[in-house]
Amino acid sequence: MKKYAVLGIGRFGSKVARELYYKKQEVIAIDKDKAVIAVIKDEVTRAFAGDITDEAFLEESKVFECDTAIVAESTNMESNIIAAQILKSRGVPTVICKAHNTVHGQILTKLGVDQIVFPEQDTAIKLVNRLTSQGVMDYFDIGQNVTIVGTKPPRGWVGKPLSDLDLRNKYNITVLAVRRGDENLVIPSWSMVVEKEDTLVLFGRDDSLKKLDLDITHKT
Repeated sequence: MKKYAVLGIGRFGSKVARELYYKKQEVIAIDKDKAVIAVIKDEVTRAFAGDITDEAFLEESKVFECDTAIVAESTNMESNIIAAQILKSRGVPTVICKAHNTVHGQILTKLGVDQIVFPEQDTAIKLVNRLTSQGVMDYFDIGQNVTIVGTKPPRGWVGKPLSDLDLRNKYNITVLAVRRGDENLVIPSWSMVVEKEDTLVLFGRDDSLKKLDLDITHKT
């Protein structure tokens, strides 16, 4: 078990904190919003409401004793940079920072941050890599209850053209791509007939996708 600190519990930070804790790691969660801390406190080891740029507060919260600190707050670039600087100066072995844009990332690089994360870019790259891989697609939570999933077609879809399925009008779901053997059919035509071994890449709201009872093996 390693010790992690996650500074900034927004959409990205909360996902990181929960996943680490789920994998049985020790996790300290910190955010200035007491309501956010109240929500996540039972899903991490310890949770504190406070300023991530307050060195004394971070010390009191035992952040400097962690193996890895993740600065997940990026909307306030100043707080993000100051927190990174404090963590590096206090000798935290690994400091990872979420960057808002490329310029922000360059500043963090100069501070000696060990790893810089661009969540939106990384998600896009991950999606493309999986679209062009041999394996079955996974599940991508992209926020606001919207999801991209990869799935084998339900039995009732096989042999039917996309126009007959009419997923967009019936469920407000879009077929982004179809993987067929070694071929990727991006934005397929409505006349395309679904085959049994196809992998369909679908985009839509969580509640709409659940209505289809899809074969989604796991989340990432």
